[in-house]
Amino acid sequence: MELLLAVATLVVAAAVLYVTVTMGQRIRRTTGPMIDELAGQLEASNAELRRQLVTIVNELRQDRDQFRLDGRKIQGRLDHADSRLTTIANQLQSDLDTIRRLSEQPGTRQLPGQRSGE
Repeated sequence: MELLLAVATLVVAAAVLYVTVTMGQRIRRTTGPMIDELAGQLEASNAELRRQLVTIVNELRQDRDQFRLDGRKIQGRLDHADSRLTTIANQLQSDLDTIRRLSEQPGTRQLPGQRSGE
């Protein structure tokens, strides 16, 4: 009886050892295709995200360049407007000086551009 129990124990131990050794191989065979598929999907997603990132970076660079160009155009317009305003202000100052000079002359009340008797 003890011999039968020892043989049964050895058979069970051998079966457990066999299952343990072959389990890793069976798991790899079963999960291998799923892991490969998942790796392929991750690579495809990574490539798509990189493509989108490059597109966004390029669009941001174009926007930045356009903003710089717009800024230069606006600055040019402001400089032109400033120059025109300065010219107009100088002309107004000159006209005011002329009016003051004419109003300070005794007996003269004629504004520039007016005809006598108006």
